[in-house]
Amino acid sequence: MPGDDLNEIGEQIKIIRKERGWSQLKLAELSGLDRTTIGALERNDYSDMGIRKVQRVLHILGKSLTLTDIGLPTLDQLQGKRLD
Repeated sequence: MPGDDLNEIGEQIKIIRKERGWSQLKLAELSGLDRTTIGALERNDYSDMGIRKVQRVLHILGKSLTLTDIGLPTLDQLQGKRLD
């Protein structure tokens, strides 16, 4: 489910930050963001956050966002099924 992927991002940020022994404040300083923004990311609160902030934090942690195919049929595939 797509919402689960966003929850995974916040959890991974928290895990990696703690593995490095960094506080939320340290990660905030390294990424040029507020500590409250880091806390929001870790709580999966994206309500007032742009993707560039998420990317910035992930970059500091050596991670990145990627797009993956979730297996939905293409329009051509759907149209082909109607013809059969």
